[in-house]
Parts: sequence; structure tokens; C-alpha cells
Amino acid sequence: MDNNQQNDFNYNESNSRPESYGSNQSGTFRNANGTYHIPVWLIIVGFVLNWLLGLGLLIARLCEDKPSQKGSSQAAGKNIKKKKANVKVILMVLGIFALVGGISLMPDAVQYLIWCIEEGDYISYGVEDVAQALLWILSGIGMILASRHMRAGERRRQKIAAVVGDAESIYIKEISEALSMSREKTMKYVQQCIDCGMFGSRAYLDMRSESLVISGQAPAPLSKDDEKSKEEEERKGENQSKYDVILKQLRDVNDRIPGEEMSAKIDRLENLTGKIFRLLQDHPEKQSKMNKFMDYYLPTSLKLLERYAQLDAQEVEGDNISKSKKQIEETMDTMVTAFEKQLDKMFYAESIDISADIAAMQNMLHVDGLTDSTMFDTNKTKQQ
Repeated sequence: MDNNQQNDFNYNESNSRPESYGSNQSGTFRNANGTYHIPVWLIIVGFVLNWLLGLGLLIARLCEDKPSQKGSSQAAGKNIKKKKANVKVILMVLGIFALVGGISLMPDAVQYLIWCIEEGDYISYGVEDVAQALLWILSGIGMILASRHMRAGERRRQKIAAVVGDAESIYIKEISEALSMSREKTMKYVQQCIDCGMFGSRAYLDMRSESLVISGQAPAPLSKDDEKSKEEEERKGENQSKYDVILKQLRDVNDRIPGEEMSAKIDRLENLTGKIFRLLQDHPEKQSKMNKFMDYYLPTSLKLLERYAQLDAQEVEGDNISKSKKQIEETMDTMVTAFEKQLDKMFYAESIDISADIAAMQNMLHVDGLTDSTMFDTNKTKQQ
């Protein structure tokens, strides 16, 4: 490795890992393969507080999964497996044992304290018994919460490893969207995965491109135009799905209505609606002017057609049914005309642009003497 490559590597290693993500903390409580590590000082503190807590931490340390000395930390991190002696399970079992034991001791301890207070003697012994039972309860709750935290952390690391896969680099934005997390949380958890060696010793967070780099060069930073185009594509996909659902509803209700005349009206309505949707898909800026159409006219038309299909499916053709069907049929004529006008209205801006372009071209032709002045005057008179 030459000097320039060495400097680049040192820059990436030193500048791409902010201290705010707590690499030192992760190194204290984690092995290189991502599993939790119990330091000696924590075991000593556990024995001082409660012998069961200290014993649980000691057993957990003895049962830790020791990583191999060779560079297999990345594979071990990506393939997190259950071991015979699982630290999470041990802490959970001991925590439940301590919690149940503390709860069972608490009534007698409280009763003894009350007796001591009534007698006015041995109060310190009563307080000591209550404190000891409370310490058992708190120790049990602490071990249970620690076990749950470890389990949640392991599942999170497995998800991150699954999203990253075999990629040499990946944008933080992609991991964030896949896990439904905020950018800040995603960067924090990815940095923890890096610190515990899940992706190898050369992995780092490149803050310029906001990406996780496992090997090779960092990807180019995402430009605002790229992000905007991606958001537009996602929005188009969502709108397309919504449009397809509405068109399918129109086709389904049409299949349930056997009448040819009414079916022809629905076909026309579906055709116009499809053209409006395609226009909105190509020109999303027109969406703001179509809110009333999308939120009222179209849903109301579907509602009326559904009612018509229900009425038409009845075996009885009474006065009320006939009257209601007639009203809906007449309304459908009005709705078809309204949809036609709505589609034509969407081309209003294009019509103005076309008229302006034609007028400008005619003026330039007249000024340059490329057209007959009489024809120009006639056209101008017609426009007026």
C-alpha cells in the first residue's frame, strides 16, 4: 500500500466514525462477533449489590461465545447463531428466579417491619429485610430488561445484516427505509454494528455520501435531484396503485350490470377516467386542481353504480326500484358529460400555450415578410 492509499484509509477510519455513536461503549460490552461481553468490574458490582445478580453475570461471562483469533469476525457477525449457553436466556431465567424470590420474600419482610415498628425495637432489622427483598426484585427486573435489550439488539443486527447482504456499500437512506427508522437512529445502530466487527475491520461510515462502506470505494453522494426523482417515482407508484384500484372497481361493477345501455355508459365513464388518470400520472402538477374530482365526483359515481348493481340484482321490479334505477341512469348521462368536460378542462393551459405560440409565430412571419399581409390581417380579424 503506497502513502496516498494509506492516508486515504487513515482518513476514512478516523473521520468517518463520530464519537457521538459511542464506539468506546460498544467495545466495552461487546465481543468482536457482536455478542455481549460482561466485564469483570460489572460482575464485582453485581456481587456487591446482590449475590444472585453477581452469580448470573459470572455465569454469563463464562458462557460467552469467544470469537476466533483469525479474521472471521465479519462472517460471525453476519451469521449470528444460537449457542448452547445463551447469555440472554441465562439472564432471563435468573431474572425470573430473582423476581419471584423477591416477591415471595416481600410480604413476610413487610409484616416483620410492621411488627418491629409496633414494638418499637429491631426496626433496623425489619428495614434490612425489606431492602433485601426489594433488591432481589430490582435485580430480577434488571436482568429481565437486560435480556430483552440483548434480544432486541440481536434482532436489529440481523435485520441490518439482511438489508446489507453482500453489498460492498449501501446508502444509510436505503437501510433507514427498509427498517422504518429515522436517519439518526439508523446511523447509530449501523455504527454499533461496525464497532462490534460485524462487517469486518475495514468497514466505516462515510459521512460525505452518508453510506456504509464495507470494502472498496465509497459511493458518490446522492444529489438532491436524485432524491427528488426517487420520491417522484415512489409517489407515481402509489398513485398508479390507487388509480388501478378505482378502474378495477368500475370494471367489476360493470360486470354485475347486464343492461347494455347502462353498461355502455359505464364503459365510457371508465374510458374517460383512465384518460384522466394517465394525464395525472404524466403531469402530477395537475393533481392539486383535481381534488374535488378525486374526493367527491368519482367516489360518488362509484357509490351510485354500486347501488344500481344492488337494485338490478333484485328479482322484484317494484316502483321504488324502478324509480331509483331511472334516476341513476339519468344521473350517469350527466356524469359522463361532466367527465368529458373535466378531461377537456385539463388541456386549458395547453390550449393557451398553443394559441400564444401560433400568435407569436404569425407575428414573426409578418415582421420578416414571410407571409401575406392580407392573410395575416384576416387571421387577426378572426381572432378578434
